[in-house]
Amino acid sequence: MRSNVVWCLAVALMGCSRAPADAPASPDTAAGEAEAPFATAPADDAKAGTLAAPAVDPLFGAVAAGSEAPAHMLNRYMLALLNGNRSDSDAAWTFAPADPRHADDALLRALPDVRTLRLDSEPPLPRDKKRPSRLLEVPVRVRASTGQGTFRFHGWYRVQPRADGQGWQIQSAKLEPTLD
Repeated sequence: MRSNVVWCLAVALMGCSRAPADAPASPDTAAGEAEAPFATAPADDAKAGTLAAPAVDPLFGAVAAGSEAPAHMLNRYMLALLNGNRSDSDAAWTFAPADPRHADDALLRALPDVRTLRLDSEPPLPRDKKRPSRLLEVPVRVRASTGQGTFRFHGWYRVQPRADGQGWQIQSAKLEPTLD
């Protein structure tokens, strides 16, 4: 019985003192020295030629890494509205409105003679309990200059992942006019 306990202790100590199989031995370390028990600083990693993996924001984890952020997708949508490109603006929606007069953002779509559109967005807020969230609400302020004057709106766009998981699409919107 004692020999089994001694044997288990010896194996445990040997396992604790060995370097991990995937970590190469450092040429600077002497044969009897132990490796440092803490992680190296990022500057040391840069010297070694390795880069740490970029941190992924858990808020945007429902889409593929490197996908366009919801705010950028909304900027492209506003550009399509400004240019009168209905196919591109409809493609931004999960379900494109059949009649622009009944769209969630019909106020923007109905503006005549739009010369400029400016979208200011705030960080998205999760609107479901899932992790990662599959429904984000992006608070926005919109400024539209037309031939009749300048119009301001505030509200939000709710976005969800596209079916292929490669980006975001608009699920719904709520915009209200703002008085200056």
